[in-house]
Amino acid sequence: MIKINNIRRAASLMILSGFFFLSSCNKALEEFAVIPTPVYPTGLGIAATIAANPNDSLYSRLIVRSGLTATLNDLTKTYTIFAVDNAGMKLFVTGASGGLVPPNAPDASFSAFIAGSLPVASAAGIVQYNTIGQKFPFSSFPTIFPNYPLPSLIILDPTQPFARMTISPAKGALTSYVNTTPFTTILDQPAANGIIHHTASVVTPPTATLKTMIAAEPTLSYFRAAIARGDSGAVGLSKFDSLLNYGVTNMTVLAPIDAAMQPVLFGSIYGALLAQGVPAATANTQATALAATPAGFNVLPVTTVKGIVAYHILASLTSSTITPYQPNIRAFSVNFSSTPTFIKTLVNGSVAVHPGVSAQATFTGATVSSLKFTGLGTFPPGGAPFSGTPATAIAMDKHAVNGVYHIINSVLLPQ
Repeated sequence: MIKINNIRRAASLMILSGFFFLSSCNKALEEFAVIPTPVYPTGLGIAATIAANPNDSLYSRLIVRSGLTATLNDLTKTYTIFAVDNAGMKLFVTGASGGLVPPNAPDASFSAFIAGSLPVASAAGIVQYNTIGQKFPFSSFPTIFPNYPLPSLIILDPTQPFARMTISPAKGALTSYVNTTPFTTILDQPAANGIIHHTASVVTPPTATLKTMIAAEPTLSYFRAAIARGDSGAVGLSKFDSLLNYGVTNMTVLAPIDAAMQPVLFGSIYGALLAQGVPAATANTQATALAATPAGFNVLPVTTVKGIVAYHILASLTSSTITPYQPNIRAFSVNFSSTPTFIKTLVNGSVAVHPGVSAQATFTGATVSSLKFTGLGTFPPGGAPFSGTPATAIAMDKHAVNGVYHIINSVLLPQ
């Protein structure tokens, strides 16, 4: 009997607990705010807006060739594009065709080349590089040195979709640019899903890293040897070579030619031999032999060569407490001031108070006709700071995926 009563009590408790459970479940559900359905704009997207402008018909043909019409007409997205009118596109086609389509050819010839002869990959690269995934009115571009790098639609690493190739608009007092190409006066043209600015000519994307491009320069063998010597004992991205091959950096390199590097190499070796007590005649003979090839850098202290190379890579101060000065600026010739201006280098990573290098551009109209850099030290040593002959850029704006380099005719010395 007791057992039966216990079973009845247990059953009653189970029923009672179930009642309370059901009662609690019958409470009104918490109500959440209704998520509104996004309201997207209506009207013509960027590709359609460009297609509707007769003066942009050739750039419209480029978009069609690229296969990006649907992307640029997607009204759920927002874009800024740097487009080119027909006059600028004709210049591009004449160059891209190797002159087979001359500047005075009929419009149909230019259109036919874009539609049938320009590689699809080339068209896609140009359109992607000139498209930013946000809306940037011209007024939003700040006036800062060297420029305002923005991520384009070109993805550098498929495994990291936010690692994008950057394009660099820069607002100037007289002329504004995208990389080195001037904006025209046709700006802020609205589309339903973004905004269109026009540049004077096509801004093409770079295709190789700084390392690859510098390796192909026949007059930079001594500079390459200096990089290798300066990298001795370094690992990872602390190596110049690794930085020059790292696709997501934004670097500016000032690369001295062999004819400038060789005398500095000779002078460094000769001075070191004299300091060791080697007779002058013997020191001259040995230094001449060692400086005759780029391998001569291997007899110099690593720290000495590292300092020289670091002084030829521009940098800016960041918030990092580990590496405060980083090679994170891509300075084109048009970004430098017409008045002498000091710019920091990687030397500031070890000597924060170092004044850097002095840079000055000379403009002829919207283009730079001369670009000069002056270092703190002089060659031969002993001169007043920044009193040496400036290094002149004999080749400017050599554009790479991860930066830009200017070939100069003198070595800059940090002390």
